[in-house]
Amino acid sequence: MPEALVKGETHLSKQDKQALLNLELSEYDAVFREGHDKDYFQRDIDSLYALFAIGHIVYGATYSRLYRSSDEFKQRAKQQGLPVHDRIDAAVSETYEMVPRWKRGGLFLISPLFAGLIVGFVAQPAEWVVTRVAPGLLPELAFAGAISMLLCFGFLWALAYFLLIEGRAMYDRDEVMAKEIIQITAENGYESVLISCGGNHRLGIASYLRNEGWEVTEDETDSPLGKLLNYVSLKRIRRTWTGR
Repeated sequence: MPEALVKGETHLSKQDKQALLNLELSEYDAVFREGHDKDYFQRDIDSLYALFAIGHIVYGATYSRLYRSSDEFKQRAKQQGLPVHDRIDAAVSETYEMVPRWKRGGLFLISPLFAGLIVGFVAQPAEWVVTRVAPGLLPELAFAGAISMLLCFGFLWALAYFLLIEGRAMYDRDEVMAKEIIQITAENGYESVLISCGGNHRLGIASYLRNEGWEVTEDETDSPLGKLLNYVSLKRIRRTWTGR
């Protein structure tokens, strides 16, 4: 059976990026990298899916911009003649479909509250600072801020909906990525592969491959913050609880 090293990472971590670049790739036949098809039009567009897709775009345009680019690592692998498979994750439409319709409706109702909390965390400190530093500007800034808040809230609402649904689909995405790795490996006759994925996916992917008879070695994130976040994540706690 094939062998695999599953390298978990924190996407923001400089340490993890360097750890990947320091790996000796000559012992692997291929590299698999977490990534997905970004075509949003693989299903019909309805109101809930549109909200999810907008949130996905907002996430990509904001938080994911902080991710460490993997282009240098993928280029290094290709220079050594290794195929790089970097679209093994579920497509955007598939991630959305992983959550039952009735749960999507419930999340649609509570996501404005979630988004309101996000807005409040930003607005209240800003108002406190302006009141004390330049109180004369408060009326003008309040008007501009109200307009900005309305526009921002529209995006944050969608972002909140995306985050709530995407988090619920984490387990299914592990299985999707593992199945894709198994299929591509079988089709190409790979014997040893390197799998690079988010630290929260490492355990799920590794567990699925082991159940299929693979020999799997795991390497957790090198980021201290990433280790802490993975340790306290609800996904890890739930897996530990259900495994007892």
